[in-house]
Amino acid sequence: MKKILLVVLGLVAGSASFANTNENGKPSTYASVINNEKVRLVVAPMNANARLELSDDLGHVLYTSNQNLGGGFLQIFDISKLEKGEYKLSVSVGKERTVKTFDISEMPVQSLVTIEQE
Repeated sequence: MKKILLVVLGLVAGSASFANTNENGKPSTYASVINNEKVRLVVAPMNANARLELSDDLGHVLYTSNQNLGGGFLQIFDISKLEKGEYKLSVSVGKERTVKTFDISEMPVQSLVTIEQE
């Protein structure tokens, strides 16, 4: 069974409320994992259009979308059918880009051995 080992690098802990941009002027984003089957991406409101992209570790673009961020943005990705490997979610506004990376790995099944005492 696939499990997400390395959730999303650079996740913001706590709530999804934040300023319009982070300290570098990049779009502010929050990503979280839902039940090891979905990734939720929230982008803070800002007066701009953004390009949203999901790509694999080979650089193949699996999903792309252009979004108006005037009211912020929420996207949920179903990752249950993705192969193991590293994936990147990127949000680009002009030349500024914020990237969230996550890794899907298989967890080995562990055997449990118990001994009954007489």
